[in-house]
Amino acid sequence: MEVDFDSVDTPTEIPKTVKEVVEEASPVRNKVTPSKKEFVNCLRNERVIVKFVHNEKGLISDPKHVLYGGLGENSKRRFVVPVLQSGVFKNVLTNSEKECLETIMGLPENALSVYKKVDNFWTNRGVTLGKEPTILDLSIPDDYIKYKILLANDDYIAPSEEALRNHRKATYQFVLHREGQELENALESLNTTSKAFMLFGELKDDLKKLAMVVEMTTGKTISRIEKKHVFAQVETAIKETPERFIKNAEDPFLDTKILIKDAISSGYIRKRGEYYYLTEGNRPLCNDKQEPTLQSACEFLNAPKNQEILFLLQGKVYG
Repeated sequence: MEVDFDSVDTPTEIPKTVKEVVEEASPVRNKVTPSKKEFVNCLRNERVIVKFVHNEKGLISDPKHVLYGGLGENSKRRFVVPVLQSGVFKNVLTNSEKECLETIMGLPENALSVYKKVDNFWTNRGVTLGKEPTILDLSIPDDYIKYKILLANDDYIAPSEEALRNHRKATYQFVLHREGQELENALESLNTTSKAFMLFGELKDDLKKLAMVVEMTTGKTISRIEKKHVFAQVETAIKETPERFIKNAEDPFLDTKILIKDAISSGYIRKRGEYYYLTEGNRPLCNDKQEPTLQSACEFLNAPKNQEILFLLQGKVYG
């Protein structure tokens, strides 16, 4: 029986997958070329919010003022692909990202190369930002490219809230904020604080060790090693700097640092500035060609060849 294809209803078009788009864009379908790298999709189902970073040290301190933070309400700033000293555009994409985007966008091979002399894709390619947040959808090629251009302007664009918080540059004007980052940050902070309190639980019966951890964390000396004084300082240390508390509580040289502190009080070790010496013989607590810092002193005393010195010191201080 013959079928009149013209009379058959056209089905509703089904959106193509990335794989189907790639196969259609390929000049030779269903043919595997050994030299061709496996296609890796760089696009992802994620949104990034570009936020303006307020300059708190500006002349205008009123948050309601239109120029608050160093940018007018309707002012815009444009960021383009940086140009290297060689005169060539900075590569904002990796080779695999170029291959992916060229395929998905239906561009010729090497269309996204920064080295093209004619019709260079990156000429005048940029991102315009203002005081209001800009949302980039990283599943869309054009937005993904804008995102990579912003990352390349690393003197002016903070790559994350963490970078803005912990490694802030005076030149930062905007920050890239991943959607859902607040929840991730809250969970991370909760996990960190929980771990710090867990370590506190392990150390609470050893007040001397706990006090040492607090002193290393806060930089303040605890004059009275009593539970109420030490515990009060622990709560503050964990709330303000839980990461530092964890680092110091897990310090492999914690016992040695306590020994050195007690040896200084007993007169068996002398501290000059930031350097440590055995009182007897004025011997620096370090290996050859090292400076006798606290770290070097700990490594010296814990070295197998110096166990006799360590045991002798322990005997004098605690014997």
